[in-house]
Amino acid sequence: MHGWGGNADSFAPISQYFAQRADCRVLTPSLPCPPCEVYTLENYVDDVDAYLQQQAVTRCVVIAHSFGARLVALLNARHPQLFTHIILTGGAGLPVRPSWWVRCKIRWYKFCRRLGWRVQGGSADYRKLDANGKRTFQNIIHRDLSWEARQITAPTLLVWGSRDRATPLTELRRWQTCVPQAQTIIYRGKGHFAYLENYARFIGDVLRFLDREVQ
Repeated sequence: MHGWGGNADSFAPISQYFAQRADCRVLTPSLPCPPCEVYTLENYVDDVDAYLQQQAVTRCVVIAHSFGARLVALLNARHPQLFTHIILTGGAGLPVRPSWWVRCKIRWYKFCRRLGWRVQGGSADYRKLDANGKRTFQNIIHRDLSWEARQITAPTLLVWGSRDRATPLTELRRWQTCVPQAQTIIYRGKGHFAYLENYARFIGDVLRFLDREVQ
C-alpha cells in the first residue's frame, strides 16, 4: 500500500522480489492520490475493500508506507481478521503536536489571511493540488486514527528512517504507544523512504519478522 502521490511502482524492488517467490502472491493496488473528486479515507478504504474482494483475498500480509498506514488502520478496524502480519514504514495517521516553528507559520498565515493579504500556505504537496485534491488532503490529515491503531492485534513491524521529516520519530512513538506489541527497527541516516533507500535490508528485515512470527 503506497504513500500519497505514489502508485503500484512505489514498492517495485520489494514487490518484484516477493513476486519471484513460489510461496507469495503479490498485489500492488494503485490508489488515486489525488483523486478526481473529493475523497475521504472511507472512500479509499471502500476502493481497497472492493479490490481485495475482486482478488478473492480474505487473509494477507500487508506492507504499507506513509498514507498507506492510514488505510491499514481503517481496514483492520473494519476487518479484524484480514491481516496476518502488518509491516508499516514511515506510517502516517497519528498526529503529533507541531513544532514551534510550524505553529508560528500557521499563526502568521492566518493573521495575513485576516488582513486580506495573499500568502501561500500549506506544504508544497498541498499547494500544487487542485480544489478537490486540497479538500481530500484536508480530509485525510485532519483524521486522527489513534483509536483504530489501538485495535491492531496482528503481529506488527514498524520500520522508520531516523531522518524522516514527513513522519518523524515522534510519530513512530505514537505508533509504539498505540500498538505496544509492535517490533521496531530504525534505519539510521535514512529518510521517509527508508524502505527504498536500503531495500535489500528492508526485504531481509521483513523476512526475518515473518519467519520469527511463524515459528
